[in-house]
Amino acid sequence: MRRLTALKLLFGVGVLAGAALAVTLALGSTGASRGHLPQGTIWVTERTPGLSTVAALDAATGTPLGITSVGEIPIGVTAPRGLDKVYSSDEGSDQMSVIDKDTLSVLRTIPMGEGSGPHHMMATRNGRYIYVGEYHHDKVGLVDTRLDQNIADFQASHVPGAKTHSVWITRNRRDLYATNEGPVQTGPGTFSKLDGRTGAFVWEFGVGNRPSEVLVSRDTAYVSVRNDDVIRAYDVSGSLPVLIGQAEANVRPDTLSLTKDRKTLIVGLRGTPARMAFIDTGSLTTQYLSLPGTTTGHQWLSRDSRYTFIALETPGAIGVVDNRARTLVATYPYPNGLTRPHGVFYDPGHRHHEGH
Repeated sequence: MRRLTALKLLFGVGVLAGAALAVTLALGSTGASRGHLPQGTIWVTERTPGLSTVAALDAATGTPLGITSVGEIPIGVTAPRGLDKVYSSDEGSDQMSVIDKDTLSVLRTIPMGEGSGPHHMMATRNGRYIYVGEYHHDKVGLVDTRLDQNIADFQASHVPGAKTHSVWITRNRRDLYATNEGPVQTGPGTFSKLDGRTGAFVWEFGVGNRPSEVLVSRDTAYVSVRNDDVIRAYDVSGSLPVLIGQAEANVRPDTLSLTKDRKTLIVGLRGTPARMAFIDTGSLTTQYLSLPGTTTGHQWLSRDSRYTFIALETPGAIGVVDNRARTLVATYPYPNGLTRPHGVFYDPGHRHHEGH
């Protein structure tokens, strides 16, 4: 695998080093457990308008491996299994960028439709397809990663003016779930179920005020409801969802991860100051961890779910959290010194080898 080079960073080596040092000192990075951090690459978007980028960081050390400019306001990022490509959803440019993993050059862009606003996304288990919530529409885009084209748009909501925020596709690609904000952010929203292959509509269900993210494990769907400050859990095994219960998530819950044992739901919170939540899926009780910064962005788990990599806005870094100890063990500055990292994806299969 060719070496990713930090020499391609936007603002040059000297400025980069100074900015990184300043941010590291401001955060007080501990590095206490760095010897045990997983190998791999963290892919991160930075959504400052006019300076939007995607960067690669060494997961074990935080070393910047490269950075590239992409379309405006990149929200999500994913590195589908089995591919040498990374995809960002560039909401402000109504496109997705396709990035070469080794060179961090943009290979091509995928038009998603005028005014679509591609937002949160999820790749299928085999890496063949990516499902993308179109936040400025009420649809889910379907990208074929062999063709690098948007081959379909599935209607995700029947509420006029709804905005599809996020998606979840099951491992067998049979069931597709989506969250849909109402036409105004202060109004009620829904989550819906579609056939993952054909896009056929199955049901749509009211879930609360401004739903953000959905995560489905077996027959349980967890939905973060941002303006209600809760996570709602639903049984989705029947013809319609049935509410199981809800957990507190103050303030403004957004992205969701579930540990490998399915016992802990990890929630990124968009409130200020930055913090995250750990929810016991059995009792639906909540614990919080305060983090440096004004708010969090997206997050991703290590393969064994021991660690969470979470975006921290202002000062602009990735926090590394030990989920067992529930402590922040390291902070990795975003390489160009900007303050709005947002999308995060941990890729255990892609490693940077010094000297190669």
